[in-house]
Amino acid sequence: MFVKIKNNHLTYNGVAYFRAHSEDVEAPGSIGEKRTPLTKANYLEVKDQISPGKLKVAKSTVALIDTGELSQSDINAQVTALIPVGGVPVPTKLDAQAAFNKLKEQEVKLVKFVVMNDDMVRALNDSPDKRDRLAGWGNDARVAIETFVAMHTTLAEKFDHNAEVSLSAGVDQVVQVTVGGGGSGAGTTTVKLPKPTCFAYLLAKIRWNGNHVEDLDGDQWSFS
Repeated sequence: MFVKIKNNHLTYNGVAYFRAHSEDVEAPGSIGEKRTPLTKANYLEVKDQISPGKLKVAKSTVALIDTGELSQSDINAQVTALIPVGGVPVPTKLDAQAAFNKLKEQEVKLVKFVVMNDDMVRALNDSPDKRDRLAGWGNDARVAIETFVAMHTTLAEKFDHNAEVSLSAGVDQVVQVTVGGGGSGAGTTTVKLPKPTCFAYLLAKIRWNGNHVEDLDGDQWSFS
């Protein structure tokens, strides 16, 4: 399975992910309304974020890019990647040319973070204020359940192979992920995922049972 990147979406394992306004999506758990402008790509208008403390865990893996099909036109905007500086991952802005080169040469890779449906449903129901906001947005209400983040390959590899990561809130409530070592002790790696590090995302539509979330239905990128 390879990631195929296009300028307004990417596909991985047969699933189409949104790229428009990805810089506004912080992590799985971003909520808002799906917008479908007539002449532009569909996107999530982010309005809030489910507390990572409610989400608790996610799965991560490195999604390899189909570099043979990657073209410059597919990367037509600035990309923010997490690059270690002095051993600390720092959000680093790359212009379109630099981002294309680093992705093509696999110096930067994409890490996919997934919160399982049952865990997201539980977190939404445990966040009644935000759940009620979703209900108020009607049929346009959406939650991001998967995100891709660009990272330097040495950092990305720590999140490979369906690794279990812990989600928590860092300074200023920025979402952070910790992998390895069973917690925050020796052998762990903790990375903050501030805006605008999201590269692409998958949405889910809410299935309601009264005023409670019963389930989530995947909502992939499309032209409509």
